[in-house]
Amino acid sequence: MVTREEYLEKIKPFMGRNIVKAITGLRRVGKSVFVRQIMESLKAQNVNPKNIIYVDMESLEFDSIKTYHDLNAYVMELAAKAAGKVYVFIDETRNIVEWERAVASWSGRPERFDVTITGSNSTLFSGALATKLTGRYIEFPIYPLSLREFKQFPLRESNNEKIFDLYLKYGGLPGLHSLGEINDITALPYLDAVHGSIVLKDIVERNKIRNVGVLNSICRFTYDNIGNLLSANSISKYLKNQKLSINLQTTVNYLNYLTESQLFYRVPRYDIKGKRQLEINDKFYTVDLGLRNSQIGFKSQDIGQIIENLVYLELCRKGYQIYVGQMDAFEVDFIAVKNGTPNYFQVTVALTDSSVVERETRPLLAIADNHPKTIITLAPAFGDGINGIKVQSLSDFLS
Repeated sequence: MVTREEYLEKIKPFMGRNIVKAITGLRRVGKSVFVRQIMESLKAQNVNPKNIIYVDMESLEFDSIKTYHDLNAYVMELAAKAAGKVYVFIDETRNIVEWERAVASWSGRPERFDVTITGSNSTLFSGALATKLTGRYIEFPIYPLSLREFKQFPLRESNNEKIFDLYLKYGGLPGLHSLGEINDITALPYLDAVHGSIVLKDIVERNKIRNVGVLNSICRFTYDNIGNLLSANSISKYLKNQKLSINLQTTVNYLNYLTESQLFYRVPRYDIKGKRQLEINDKFYTVDLGLRNSQIGFKSQDIGQIIENLVYLELCRKGYQIYVGQMDAFEVDFIAVKNGTPNYFQVTVALTDSSVVERETRPLLAIADNHPKTIITLAPAFGDGINGIKVQSLSDFLS
């Protein structure tokens, strides 16, 4: 088990504070393990185990908890046996009817309760908690393993290049490392099963979808077009060419379900010159390249899209708010904003010749500000940069 130090450092200042911690992330991304790591860190700080209450709604042990009444009764019974502040952890709240009522009740007693909850749906907390706990909760997104974390697991490969190839092909779900050797025979069936579970439980059952075939077609099309501008219209045209009939609103709904399940992230475009967000043709990136490859296969000709997706995920891990930039007729791959400061990124396989250099630098040089500008390349970086633009290798960026 790899300790997710970066996440622990982020959540540590909020433990024991009057704010609900909402841990979100894809199914099987490691939320439950992370919660257990938080509990272990509390014990290491001499918190009495009786003051730590854990409810795992994916365990049969807690199958009797159906509603917020059941949840509150269980927690209050255990809390009565503990003195002082009680730390409550509820794993996968979506399985409890009106769970937010219990959470709101506990959060109203900050001297007694500290509450942490987890969920796999990106809108679950923003909807339920926003009405009950305005300004009193904070979200902590958990992502698949970074390359740094991936390397911490015991691997048969010791060569960094080969480890990177494994990461590109099979992604960063922590469960991969329970399989022994990671290869097509072991990893792809596991990833396909995880993907099927997400589609079934977090999309089909939750949204009562009947036409699962169309949903899967939209999902595969989106996987095939990570990093490309997409719209519901373009997807509908693709489906029509595949002899699949679906109205535009249903296409919009299915895309929303795919992002709510956190299989994909939607990235809006931003007009740098006009300083406004554009409302059509967003881009989509997958949460995990291994899941993508389990559905449409690994294609070397997609390497540009793949490394762009890796950069997007790493920027997410680093806490940036991300947009696709539009500068006149040119595109900036990512505008990454933190604390009000933008950073501009271009991603390319290699700066092979002058035409590629011009293509990648032109939109960055056209931006009339002095904020950091970086080109990230799969090939090793060289020199001190280009006209004030930093050039960084992908391996350095991910390390």
